[in-house]
Amino acid sequence: MTAIDFANSYMTWSGRDGGSISRIVLDAACTVTDPNTGLSESYYLIAPCRAEHTHSDGDLIVMPNYDFRAIFSADEHLILRKHWVSDPDYLDDPGLETTGGRRLEEYGLNDDRWAEVRLDVRRFAASRTLRDNAAIVDATLRNVPLVGRTEVQDDKTGRSAVLEYPIRTMNIIRAPARYQVDTGPLITPDFGSTAEHTIERFDVAHIVYNRFDGAELILRRPTPVLEGGRPPYSVTDYSVVDVRAVKTQVLAAEAG
Repeated sequence: MTAIDFANSYMTWSGRDGGSISRIVLDAACTVTDPNTGLSESYYLIAPCRAEHTHSDGDLIVMPNYDFRAIFSADEHLILRKHWVSDPDYLDDPGLETTGGRRLEEYGLNDDRWAEVRLDVRRFAASRTLRDNAAIVDATLRNVPLVGRTEVQDDKTGRSAVLEYPIRTMNIIRAPARYQVDTGPLITPDFGSTAEHTIERFDVAHIVYNRFDGAELILRRPTPVLEGGRPPYSVTDYSVVDVRAVKTQVLAAEAG
């Protein structure tokens, strides 16, 4: 299967009764496989935007503002909001879902919220796996679109997932040929999560690697900020490093 053309892949939702239609580009994909059934489900992270009053004749930007992004499957969604408003109780109660008057995470069925949700996942006409450092350096210097595919597995349960994402930042050395990917955002499964729905068991992350069998992910998590003797406040940012054994392919959007 050829690599996903993320720049031309979209999630589109349509409001009910002729309401607002939003088209948002896809940032990343993750396909999770259950070893007990052999069934796979794909999930997609949409590009972030800012909180807004859509189609307003007055102010457009919501204040206090927040980062808005979401994960979608064919049937479900999980909305993720990142506020600048801090809430010290958030760390004390992991089940607390509100801050600044809005829910941080919001799970739902697509059909319950919108008239239609459409995932248009487009693929390149051709793609090939770059099998060594020299091929990656060459494709980078020729400005060929690159896509990463990283397989992660949970040794305890046997569950596995394939992360797919555009490689937006590539670092190289011509001689000796070396590369290092530093890219995101993407989604990666939290295999230890006990959340009710699979779509709630993801971390938003960035990934860094310079070989095909290992990677470091930095996860976006609520993080305490301590100041003097005051209670801890939290920010949501990339703060937890997760070093994993993985299997990665770097694909070039061109014929072999």
